[in-house]
Amino acid sequence: MQLPDGYEANVVPRSSTYKNYGILQTNSYGVIDNSYCGDGDIWKFPAYATRDTVIYENDRICQFRINKIQPSIEFVEMEKLDNKNRDGFGSTGVG
Repeated sequence: MQLPDGYEANVVPRSSTYKNYGILQTNSYGVIDNSYCGDGDIWKFPAYATRDTVIYENDRICQFRINKIQPSIEFVEMEKLDNKNRDGFGSTGVG
């Protein structure tokens, strides 16, 4: 498969993959750019099994999404942001 210019694919597990098969994607999140398109370039889902499992041909263990590549962003370095402190990870919705 060859993706159009300006696009990339993201390979991720299906939501039920760990529950059904006990496998985890070893690279956490696969990004495939449009230059990965040779006859021998095969999209894969590297996995680590946390328990004995069997995966048969045509079992659905992963999925991909095709997205536009993020546009270039210019960052401006700041000494201070003056925004409200959210108290770090896991703080959403905590009052």
